[in-house]
Amino acid sequence: MPFDIFSNPELKRNAWIELRQNRIWALLGLMAFAYVFANTAFVNQYNPATEVLMNTSVTIFYFLVGVWGTKNAADAVAEEINQKTWDRQRMSGQNPWTLTIGKLFGPTLYQWLGGFVAMTIYFVAALNSDKSATLVVGGLIHIGLGLLTNMLALLLSLLNITGNAQSSFSHSKINTTFFYVVSIVVAAWLFGILMSLGFESGAITWFGIIWNQVTILISLLVFVAWSLIGIHQNLRTELQYRNKAGYWIAFLAFVAIYFFGFMINDGEWNEVLRKTIYHAPNLSTATRSYYHLLFIAALFFGITQFLLLVERKAEEEYKSFLTLLRKGQWKRLWIEAPLWFSSGIAFVLSVKILLLIYILGIDETPDFTRSLLHVYPRFYNVDTTDLTARIDVSKLAVILCFTSTILLLLRDVFFTRYLLYKSKFKNKLLVIALYYVIIYWAIPGLFMVGKESSNVNEIAVFIPYYASAAWTSFIAIGIQAIAAWWWHRQAVLKEAE
Repeated sequence: MPFDIFSNPELKRNAWIELRQNRIWALLGLMAFAYVFANTAFVNQYNPATEVLMNTSVTIFYFLVGVWGTKNAADAVAEEINQKTWDRQRMSGQNPWTLTIGKLFGPTLYQWLGGFVAMTIYFVAALNSDKSATLVVGGLIHIGLGLLTNMLALLLSLLNITGNAQSSFSHSKINTTFFYVVSIVVAAWLFGILMSLGFESGAITWFGIIWNQVTILISLLVFVAWSLIGIHQNLRTELQYRNKAGYWIAFLAFVAIYFFGFMINDGEWNEVLRKTIYHAPNLSTATRSYYHLLFIAALFFGITQFLLLVERKAEEEYKSFLTLLRKGQWKRLWIEAPLWFSSGIAFVLSVKILLLIYILGIDETPDFTRSLLHVYPRFYNVDTTDLTARIDVSKLAVILCFTSTILLLLRDVFFTRYLLYKSKFKNKLLVIALYYVIIYWAIPGLFMVGKESSNVNEIAVFIPYYASAAWTSFIAIGIQAIAAWWWHRQAVLKEAE
């Protein structure tokens, strides 16, 4: 059976290597020292022993599983490639699910052993506290977040490897530090967000449901499941199985539905109850849909840009994709297409729906200072100082601004694909990362030097925004997109000759 972990060869191999008796005793000894030190140093009348035990357990868990284990997870396949043993594993007859479980938990067995011990102590302490139910759910959230961080690191590493020409026959080494750092940063950001949301009852609602620790835990488990599917699909490709686009399309649909339901509610301090009371903003259905869909479009834009950075299909697969696109063979195209193509299409569709809703009319303008998600589509209007003022720009300016964002994405697609497949740079991931730093930060930053932020229309050459710069953005970014397309096309034609 695929999920029979006791017969999983990867888990057996790693258990034999990692779980040696002297290593286990050394880990347990260090953990015992940490508990004794914390109990001696921090337990007092303000910090009871149960609270110190729980805090120490969480700290140990995140160090072992979140920091150390995530690095091992990111290296799970990359190290096999670097050591020239990956092809032997691919030919070993393991099915994709067996390899998925083995690569996810095999290299992190030692860390999860320590994490399991730490969280067992956490739950024992939590059950002896006044808020046992809340603390137990919080502990499960910690475990889910640690697991999700491991999965994210492995998944990002696989996106950079799967289908790539870099294999055990390559002399270059795969470095996973970038994916490790990204996973840790995302996990730290999620930790701060989730811990605060769990105690701010009513601050966040999802399709009218008040967000709390239980909904956070369920959401974490859902994203853990999606991450597991993503790892499985990538390993299927590595084992020479052909994947369909169904899972990825379903994930994009899930992202759209899931994040569409979120709303940040207005908070008002109540002196009588001595707590903040949250109220949903008074918006019409069309306006609410517009703001939420704007958030979804931004998510699809970000997903596409990130995939353009980390996804590295082999050049032959990219050529096949371009051929199918040129011939209009859409049925096969969705199978051969890279992931960024589908998320890019989703972004374009979102923008078109946004424009339709906007043209049909929106009644209210929300208070920007009290509702972070309900932001008008002002990609950054540096001319406006009163953020609560009603928009008075023409609908043509809005159309131009949205169109500019589509051109912006096309520009980045053609430039990054040229750098990835046609350039002669050795470290192409670094070069593409530098492209994003230069085009989105360094060059716009030069225009900001010595100028007030409210009078920098030159930024519109690279970043679209409203009002007087709408035409500037449309023309300038359109020229960049055409130049990127021409550059990419010439490279393809030259290679075809």
